[in-house]
Amino acid sequence: MGKRVRKKWDLPSEHGSALAVLALSFLLGGIGGCVLAALASGQGGEELCAYLSDYLALAGEGELPRGLWPVLWGQLKVLLLTLILGITALGVVGLPVVFGVRGFFFTFSSACFCRVFGGRGLFAAFALLGLPALLWIPALFLAGVRGFSSACALLRQSLGEGRGGPVWRGPCWYQAGLCVGLALGAGALEYWVAPVLLRAAARVVL
Repeated sequence: MGKRVRKKWDLPSEHGSALAVLALSFLLGGIGGCVLAALASGQGGEELCAYLSDYLALAGEGELPRGLWPVLWGQLKVLLLTLILGITALGVVGLPVVFGVRGFFFTFSSACFCRVFGGRGLFAAFALLGLPALLWIPALFLAGVRGFSSACALLRQSLGEGRGGPVWRGPCWYQAGLCVGLALGAGALEYWVAPVLLRAAARVVL
């Protein structure tokens, strides 16, 4: 029974390699975002401080202009790009780039709050960025790992080095639907829950 359980949960080798590549890309992008936020100084640092202070002040008063569709689209567009790249050989290069850029902007934005407001900035960063990330990060990796494996298979086919179709087929599209649902859930959190938490965070930070 133990062997059956291990076989059920162990990642196939191609998925394990895909996870390692995409996780490393996300991590490197995140490190780059933290470094850039830490290097902000002079006029750029002052403008960043003024912008975030004004943003939190507006959030504290409930006056941030936000539309539901732009928020949902903001969460969906990266996931849709990931799914599209996963059904082409371009995903071998494109997906690591997408993960690197996503990791960069996520950590850069979070680090900016901490750079300007110190430890208190974590409250605002979690309310605005961390809470939706609890849903969009699993969705991104779930789609990205299978998509990267599929892109590698397609590349091998195009080079005449492999057989079989892409990994995205049959029931796997239900997994894609789950990813879209998670992204929409992240957008819903960002639209309805994050503003409430931001108002509370503004009282702590400002």
